[in-house]
Amino acid sequence: MKINIEQTYLSATDRKSEIERQLAELDEILKTPERTLDDIILHIRLLKEYKLFL
Repeated sequence: MKINIEQTYLSATDRKSEIERQLAELDEILKTPERTLDDIILHIRLLKEYKLFL
């Protein structure tokens, strides 16, 4: 079994960057009255996933 550590690391850093981008977008949406329950739930899920990278 061959494990490529560089690929795993790169995909993890890419995912972390993607989560940060999504959180920034959601932060702006959550400041508006048009926010929905789905936006709040997605924000919580992303925060939980982001916490795994810390």
